[in-house]
Amino acid sequence: MDREFAEIVLNPVRQRIVQYLLINGRGTVAEIGRVLSDVPRASLYRHVNLLLEAGCIQVAEERAVRGAVERTYALVEKPMGDPGPEDIARLMQGMIARLQLSFARYFARPDADPARDGLGLSSSVLMLTDEELRELLGRIGAVYNDYIQNGPGEGRRPRNIFWIIAPEDGEEEGKC
Repeated sequence: MDREFAEIVLNPVRQRIVQYLLINGRGTVAEIGRVLSDVPRASLYRHVNLLLEAGCIQVAEERAVRGAVERTYALVEKPMGDPGPEDIARLMQGMIARLQLSFARYFARPDADPARDGLGLSSSVLMLTDEELRELLGRIGAVYNDYIQNGPGEGRRPRNIFWIIAPEDGEEEGKC
């Protein structure tokens, strides 16, 4: 995985396109645009083309519609191939850098109001078996999925939610 790939997939609009395709399996730019209605159509086409060129998505179907070709897109099964630890580290570092930039931009705004905007950060160390971790993630995922398909609407605005799961970096495993 190269640096360009990480930069392409870490863009918030492209992440939303990938999210749409994860949920729906496939979609045309028009279908994706109905859900990402806050993204201008020309910008949406540009983002889809970048994902296509990077090998993240593929054309699953083409059909003629009123003299034009309409493409249906789907995710590529393994866009990163078989990533090694250094590839995963680079992607995670990019996401963390994006998170830091997001916080810096937020706090630079004159209207920043963490309480009003629901800004939060939490860290917990949980003692879990691998099975308990899978169960926890399944339960969080079920709640998350109740909201993931929300589209723009009155009072709704984009909110970035980051989940980071990492092994504890303790001196001895299992001891505080």
